[in-house]
Amino acid sequence: MKVAYYPGCATHGLSKDVDIATKKVAEVLGLELVEVPDWNCCGGGFLDEYDEVAHVALNLRNLSQVEKLGLNKMATPCSVCLHSHRLATYKYKEDKEIKKKVDKRLEKTSIKFDGKVSAEHIVWVLIRDVGIETIKKNVKRSLNGLKVGTYYGCQMLRPEQIMEFEQAYNPHSLADLVSATGATPVIFPTMTSCCGFPLMGSNPKAGLKLAYNVLNSAKEAGADIIVHPCSLCHLQLDSLQIKIQSEFNVKWTMPAIYVTQLLGLAFGFSPEELGIGKLAMEVLRVKGVI
Repeated sequence: MKVAYYPGCATHGLSKDVDIATKKVAEVLGLELVEVPDWNCCGGGFLDEYDEVAHVALNLRNLSQVEKLGLNKMATPCSVCLHSHRLATYKYKEDKEIKKKVDKRLEKTSIKFDGKVSAEHIVWVLIRDVGIETIKKNVKRSLNGLKVGTYYGCQMLRPEQIMEFEQAYNPHSLADLVSATGATPVIFPTMTSCCGFPLMGSNPKAGLKLAYNVLNSAKEAGADIIVHPCSLCHLQLDSLQIKIQSEFNVKWTMPAIYVTQLLGLAFGFSPEELGIGKLAMEVLRVKGVI
């Protein structure tokens, strides 16, 4: 199976481990990820508010590159990138005024978008195209005994009319993937709340508070570790653990890893091969996973 692959800026940068784990898992499952040639930043979270037309045009450029490959699906491991591309496509198709302005902006370029490509999350591709049963067949190391908080965040799910995958406030995709590894999925009250990443540049205290709310909620629900589906949630929930401990005077940690890192463990890869950090490895050792 061949799918266009849009890693996004964070996944090629500070969240490189997300990229590594996703590619390893895809290879095991026979999923060929073809990186979009000369892709550009999606501008998600800032450009869509500053220049709506430019935002739509930039995202259509990436999708037009996929059309040139002859593929009809573009998978991304980043929820923000997913939201950005799907929002741009929705606006272009549904808002005649925006379409007119975007077409004007693109008329002197080589960019041509025919609307034949769908932006999808890698989680969607794993579930709908690869299938849970195929994933189960590739499990070499059962994660039985590990309790995994399933954190969806906000942008992979909402708004439903644009995402069109599962119920925004009653999702189960990550729980299905966790169960396939033999681990126990743990639902918790803030599993669809924002992680606070968008606020770290303007109001870091509020951003940290949102991250703390997510981690504390998972902790109180009995999770050993959290999985998530976003390169930017990865930065927020994993790298800020020490700051959160200091800001909220807590002694515990709640390691957060990307969902394909969890799958990679179940497929037999070592934590080092998947780029899993020290905090998570400590938990995995205690639980007898590694």
